[in-house]
Amino acid sequence: MNHVGPKKALTITLAQLPYTTMEAPYTAWTVLLIVVASASISGEFISDQHHQTEGAKVKKLDLWCYKCDTMDDGDRCSNLSSGDESKLVYKCPEHRTICMVKRYSYTTSTENSTSVQRMWSLERNCTHRCEPGCIVIGERTKLYACTACCERSLCNTGRGSATSRSLDYLVSVLMLISVLPKCL
Repeated sequence: MNHVGPKKALTITLAQLPYTTMEAPYTAWTVLLIVVASASISGEFISDQHHQTEGAKVKKLDLWCYKCDTMDDGDRCSNLSSGDESKLVYKCPEHRTICMVKRYSYTTSTENSTSVQRMWSLERNCTHRCEPGCIVIGERTKLYACTACCERSLCNTGRGSATSRSLDYLVSVLMLISVLPKCL
């Protein structure tokens, strides 16, 4: 059957059909059968087309990240260039779309000096949510929890020393700006 022009829906109300009270149920069933038959002949119910939801059309994520922890894996986690990194490669589940490096370190201070940052722990993994940056807690002994995030396979190679210095710089500039008008 050749189809010219767009398909039109077949809509018939029972009020448009001549019937008596006794014939009403039979007429309704007849109309329903006609609609189903015409729809299946035109291919509206039976179709060889493949249907996908929008969610199914989204490309599946194929993300690989390094997965390790210095508490369990030791130096080979903190130093990926040691040659053992292939054992640390991990295929992330689909709901984890971000690679991350989380570094825990500390410094100690005296009246005259502050020590260099010493790493306490480093973790590499994939996650579903990641907020890059550093949180610094403490006065004389400062604890740093820094997170670095990336979205490409095997991109979590850094040391997790995200934006600690840039945050300190930003805080210093903001303090200077707030004090400067009072000095003038």
